[in-house]
Amino acid sequence: MRLRWLGNSCVEIIEDLHIVIDPNYVIEPEPDIDYVLVTHEHDDHIDVEKLKRLDYKHLVAPEYTLKLYKLEGIKAEVGKELEGIKILPSWCWKAEESVSYYYKGVLHTGDSAKFPDVENVRVAFTACFPDFYDDYVKEMKRLKPDVVIPIHYDPERKLKNAEGLVERLRNEGINAKVVKIGEVIEL
Repeated sequence: MRLRWLGNSCVEIIEDLHIVIDPNYVIEPEPDIDYVLVTHEHDDHIDVEKLKRLDYKHLVAPEYTLKLYKLEGIKAEVGKELEGIKILPSWCWKAEESVSYYYKGVLHTGDSAKFPDVENVRVAFTACFPDFYDDYVKEMKRLKPDVVIPIHYDPERKLKNAEGLVERLRNEGINAKVVKIGEVIEL
């Protein structure tokens, strides 16, 4: 499995399926995408113009997001599973409707500071807002992922948010690392 952070909250997973989560990317994903998954309606998680440039088979998003942007797609419903992609609860700040996604050990919760109950998390992608460091640490202690990777920050202006969270997590014995936009993580 290959993973890449594409900027903002956009993550690409390439394995049996090619998945892009939260299509507001800084660098483009590879072509031939099986699923584009959207966690919630905020425009830092979905850019419709960027979405239109992608070659994908299926779009999955909360019903509110599909209606808001007038998109055709599969309604993301908590408890539903699509080819091994599990749709789980999420609690994104000021979102009308949000979900998390879990696929073969990879967890993405949008910008939530509360994480769903899930086992065998190999990589947890998380936002890194300093006001919520304590919440992220508490959640990662509970989930016990192999590694935590902060996302949802501007590397030029807010790198210290990611570095600060990584330091806090490491001080608690939790493996975490900062990755560059486009850097490949192999599992």
